[in-house]
Amino acid sequence: MRRLIVEISDQDLDKLTPENLQDVKSVEILHFLRFDHQEVALIARGAFNKPGVRIEDVLRDVLIEARLLDQEKESGIWTYFIRADPAQAMRVGPDLTAGGGYYSLPYEMRDGKVKITFLGSTKQVRDVIKLLEDAGVRNRVVSLTDVQFPPHSLLSRLTEKQRRTLITAHALGYYDVPKKIGLVQLAERLNLARSTLDEHLRKAEHRLFYHIINES
Repeated sequence: MRRLIVEISDQDLDKLTPENLQDVKSVEILHFLRFDHQEVALIARGAFNKPGVRIEDVLRDVLIEARLLDQEKESGIWTYFIRADPAQAMRVGPDLTAGGGYYSLPYEMRDGKVKITFLGSTKQVRDVIKLLEDAGVRNRVVSLTDVQFPPHSLLSRLTEKQRRTLITAHALGYYDVPKKIGLVQLAERLNLARSTLDEHLRKAEHRLFYHIINES
């Protein structure tokens, strides 16, 4: 699995964000709770350029729910739980997850630029870069590296294919109760046959359970 961190130039920021985000001084996503075509939910921290601006005004076209978690009086920095309409959120700009993969951290906007982190296979990363270029979005690749897991992590016990399928399945809600995505849809996102995906997941789960039970 590869990690791509790309920075969008301020001249092209409006191709990825609504115009009313000009009222946002900075924003950083602290946690992606869910970000796909079925649900968008996250926790973000940021500040506005001027007093009186509300998150409801900035995200009025996509917002379903906004819950203020914290507000620093002196700096004006806020922390919100945000739930958005996925159909509208995906129209903000090129959908970088259309070919599979998913967003990760850091994901932030400040000083007129947006920094996006994307996790996926080598092909998916290449497709993301091409998608940005085809959309006329000038960008700078800040980092392109392999995703490394520490030796003590159970994920280090899995093969690359097993890690990729398991992490993507978890990110897209396959293990949620109730499930947010089924095996067929997940296989389509990963461009795998259903039987192949099922085999990768079963082997990954078996290996994880083995180490959890025998090392606990």
